[in-house]
Amino acid sequence: MIRPNRRVKQKEIADEVGISKARVHHILTTVLGYRKVSARWVPRQLTVEVKAQRKDMCNQFLERYNAEGEAFLQRILTGDESWVHHYDI
Repeated sequence: MIRPNRRVKQKEIADEVGISKARVHHILTTVLGYRKVSARWVPRQLTVEVKAQRKDMCNQFLERYNAEGEAFLQRILTGDESWVHHYDI
C-alpha cells in the first residue's frame, strides 16, 4: 500500500488491513524501516513594528527608484539558497 501511494495514512492502512493504528506504526517504523517526513507551511504573524519597518523600506526603495530609475533596479541582486548533503563512506 505504501509503494504506490507514499501519502497513504496509517489509519487508512489500519482500516484496510484490520489492525490497530499503533501496530501499523510499529510495523512501518521498526520492521520496515520507514519514516514519515513532512513539511508544513505555517503563516507568520507579523507584529506592528515589523509591518512598519517593511513599509518604511518599501517607501525608501520607491523613492530611490523614482530618483535613479532603471539603474537602481539593475543593482539589485536576487538569489536562491540550496543546501546539498553529501555523504561518502
